[in-house]
Amino acid sequence: MILVVMSAGRNKQPEKTATGDLTMEVALYPYVPDIERFQTVVSYAWAKEHPDVKLNFVDWDCYASDPDPTIDVFVFDGIYLSSFVDGGHLLPISEEMIQNKEDIFPFALEGCKYDDTLYAMPQLLCTDFLYTRKEDTELSDVTDITELYDILGDRKDQSVIPKENEGLLVNLSDGLMTKTLLYLDAVIDERQEYTDYSEFPETSDLSTNALAQINALGKMGGEKQVEYRTEDNDIYVRARWFAEGKGRAYIGYAEAMAIMGDYADDVTIRRFSYGTEKDIPLFYTDMVGISPKISEDKKELAIELANILISENVLIEMNAPAKEGDFPQYMLTSRKSVYDALGKDYPIYNILKENVDSTDNHVFRLGKNARQFLQDMEKTLSEQMVSDLGA
Repeated sequence: MILVVMSAGRNKQPEKTATGDLTMEVALYPYVPDIERFQTVVSYAWAKEHPDVKLNFVDWDCYASDPDPTIDVFVFDGIYLSSFVDGGHLLPISEEMIQNKEDIFPFALEGCKYDDTLYAMPQLLCTDFLYTRKEDTELSDVTDITELYDILGDRKDQSVIPKENEGLLVNLSDGLMTKTLLYLDAVIDERQEYTDYSEFPETSDLSTNALAQINALGKMGGEKQVEYRTEDNDIYVRARWFAEGKGRAYIGYAEAMAIMGDYADDVTIRRFSYGTEKDIPLFYTDMVGISPKISEDKKELAIELANILISENVLIEMNAPAKEGDFPQYMLTSRKSVYDALGKDYPIYNILKENVDSTDNHVFRLGKNARQFLQDMEKTLSEQMVSDLGA
């Protein structure tokens, strides 16, 4: 099924008049399976509304730097929302500006607020799932890392690629920032209370229980495997291995199922806890923000563009197979209707919606000065976890 974007996710408006020789500077979130396709889909939807206003896609990575004021509309990881608001990088918006707001999961919209003011629109969601094989009944009821470790234990074989049905496949090769975020997730599960980390924990007094949960990932996976990175940085290589029968369990994003192909029908996915109590589900959220430095003649256009970036049709087109015979992308989105539309032909989307449509869910947020805190945490973790996870 190949879906075509027919509008910008709203009722057809009267034809727009030319707005002059304007160019909108846009930065999409770069870490999606097919960024070029995303640009094409957005460009097509935008051209139907404003054929005389150009879109210029620029490279920007929210993990590396704050947004340049010359970028009009940009997509960023919500862990930086508080920092970007505090730094004066986001234009406040009202909920009335969001088209078809009722279609958005409430927790995702709430996560875009700072001090009850909305500063962004939620677009894509991302969370870790535990994958096990349906035939592996011993793992079918596992809901936390402690239970998983009790069954898998320390991996004895230290080869990069595990044997069939042996060990845990998990990617910890992205450096200490990944481990820091996993640690913070584990702390929330341990305390059984969500926090947006407006107050950061002391880096000098880390939770030994949370550290033990993250260390358990490295023990179950083996250091060489969890730290392995391909030359082309293929983040889905472990999903391929799992589909080939390697490893007994796998932790990864929903998009991994696109790599697994038909094998995705043979696995069970679920959220899981890093503690011994129930999971407090956290979702990384890609948010669309607008620069407060934007010129007045672009401000209304920026609101329209932000709505297109989170529109139902754009998100459906990005998830749908690129061509006949391909598999969908299985990316999580902030809109309920995307799952309903794609779930008719690809039932896995119905399972994904069950995981996303919960009042227990929260957006993964960090407080102000997130970059400095992450740097401090990375230094601490490099000292305390190097022997188990590698630096």
